[in-house]
Amino acid sequence: MLNQAYHLLKESNLRITPQRKAILEILYNCRGHHLEAENIYELLTATASNKRVGLATVYRTMELFEKIGIVSKLSMENSSARYELIMYDKLHHHLICLKCGQLVELDDRIAEEFKNRILEDKGFEVANKSMKIYGYCSSCKR
Repeated sequence: MLNQAYHLLKESNLRITPQRKAILEILYNCRGHHLEAENIYELLTATASNKRVGLATVYRTMELFEKIGIVSKLSMENSSARYELIMYDKLHHHLICLKCGQLVELDDRIAEEFKNRILEDKGFEVANKSMKIYGYCSSCKR
């Protein structure tokens, strides 16, 4: 997956800087987690070699990574956006609570069933492999 990210950077005529590489490694090591830019910054600056990287650099890098398709940005109603590496090989869906910000990933079978039943039945071709469904979790809807 890191090689795919490096390829996207090169394809977009962007350099693989030490900061971008370090951020990609954090995202890869934390795959399956939804990280805020502040979380990435804390993990990044925990090592002596990355102490000089600023939070603004992390924000700019995450915006760039989203633009070229390396990460998916999950906008949250009551907190900072969260990021994760994009899953290149499958649909990837999230349920996001508008009140508390809880994130729930739908499993692959549900995503595949959605794709087959709704999208293909309508003759719709998927361009983005991520879908976000906003609503209220069982705790917040009470």
